Amino acid sequence: MIYHIIVEPEALQDLRRIVDFITRNDTRKKALTFAGELKQSIASLSKMPIRCRKSYYLDDENTRDLIYKGYTIVFQIRGEHIHILSIFRQKDF
Repeated sequence: MIYHIIVEPEALQDLRRIVDFITRNDTRKKALTFAGELKQSIASLSKMPIRCRKSYYLDDENTRDLIYKGYTIVFQIRGEHIHILSIFRQKDF
């Protein structure tokens, strides 16, 4: 089964904040590279989302955490869709 990925507005805001943070503290190029790699990691969920651990943050079997370079991407599996709920740095939680 191939899942359709939907990025919720809150998660898009999270990504913008992360890119802005990296830009301010490093370079725009590194921020955009990170964002591209993160998007690829999220896209990989379309094939096998259940490989990720059950969410540490929400007690729900269909809510899972994808870990990427110290960031947690919380997503929920709903039928044939994956909803990206939030993206945050694990250290900040």
